[in-house]
Amino acid sequence: MVFSPGLLPFGDAICRFNPVYGQGMSVAAQEACLLRELLRRLGKETDPLAGLAPAFFAEAETLIETPWALAAIPDYAVPETEGDRPDDLEQTLEFGAGLVQLAATDAAVHKLWTEVLHLLKPQSVLRNPEIVERVKGLAAQA
Repeated sequence: MVFSPGLLPFGDAICRFNPVYGQGMSVAAQEACLLRELLRRLGKETDPLAGLAPAFFAEAETLIETPWALAAIPDYAVPETEGDRPDDLEQTLEFGAGLVQLAATDAAVHKLWTEVLHLLKPQSVLRNPEIVERVKGLAAQA
């Protein structure tokens, strides 16, 4: 997309979250921190605004990924939810249920899960091979 110099959509203008999950303001704050960092980094260039929008959108996509997955994917478990369901929805939901079960008995996993829920860490940390194997082990016992 092309934007006028100095105009950059932000927060809900990029991605709106279900207010039930309380993620919108947190993501907007993370985007503000990202913008500050990009302005600091690009401020040394001849035309710092020229590369701002592409850089911002590329990094904002990563910021949005975790809260979107945490909110949207579980919503698809409800049959009335509209939209294209991911092909791996069942596996993702099963992994999430196993992860919650593991977090209930393991303080380190609980801490990590809480950090992801509070958007302090990306959800990719939960795909650590050791955690994945432990979740699979719980599923096999069921």
